[in-house]
Amino acid sequence: MASAIEQKLELARLRERRAKARTARLRRSLDQANRRTRNQVKYTLGAAILALAESGKGEQMVAGLRRWLDHYLCRQEDRVVLRDTPFSLEPGEGHHGCK
Repeated sequence: MASAIEQKLELARLRERRAKARTARLRRSLDQANRRTRNQVKYTLGAAILALAESGKGEQMVAGLRRWLDHYLCRQEDRVVLRDTPFSLEPGEGHHGCK
């Protein structure tokens, strides 16, 4: 009789391990989907802002965003990537908000 209980216990442990593995797979899948959605939102907003800036209709917005970027972008790599955009920052512009 003890072996029947041990078999049931082992089967329960196996089911638990499988359930945990499935939960982990589902969590990873959900995390990936959330990351894709966040990236898509960033891309869409960035593309819309660039389109508005390049159309010439958003001059006030471009100037305000450029000031904000100048204040908050500390890494030179981040500033360089904006070089050929309406949001390019002059090399001499200060890094006011950077530590």
